[in-house]
Amino acid sequence: MQRDLLEQQLSRKELQDLRNKRTGLLIFQISWIMVFVCLVVVNWQLRFSSASWPPPGVEKLPMLLPSIATGLLLVSALLARWATQAIKENRTDPFLTQWRIAIGLGAAFVVIMAFEWITLPYSKTYSDVFRTMTGFHIIHALAIGAFMINVYQGARAGKYGQTNFWPVEGATSLWYFVVVAWILFYVVLYWI
Repeated sequence: MQRDLLEQQLSRKELQDLRNKRTGLLIFQISWIMVFVCLVVVNWQLRFSSASWPPPGVEKLPMLLPSIATGLLLVSALLARWATQAIKENRTDPFLTQWRIAIGLGAAFVVIMAFEWITLPYSKTYSDVFRTMTGFHIIHALAIGAFMINVYQGARAGKYGQTNFWPVEGATSLWYFVVVAWILFYVVLYWI
């Protein structure tokens, strides 16, 4: 139903342009998820080539703060989705509120994981693998978070609406990427 409404509002050229942008973003996300999968594979290779993981004398990573951070990230993705729907329906005020909270929750996630990154004691391979994986993810979360802030400022200036929502949709898709990549890392680093 929503696609039919969208197709009625956009010209054929605008609709094709939107499809091309979505396809380009999907290709980008698939290529980057491969990098994240490679980091997981390296983790597993190191883990399964060790006699024990974590190595003797190294405590297993605590789960409380990362679990809270993961919950915050999931809620932020849900809010970003709702915000995207709101802007597509020309409801700017709900968009701004939901988007701002999504950015705030994303920032809280980054702060918690940066704390984990900084406070983890050095233990050679174990801490190096953890820091590489989480650091790589934090950099992506910060970059996409900066893009989300830019989108927020554009929305406050009235740049987005029913027929001009691509930056919002693109930022939301990139934020989903952050969430999916983190879930992958969270499971590998804390559960397996």
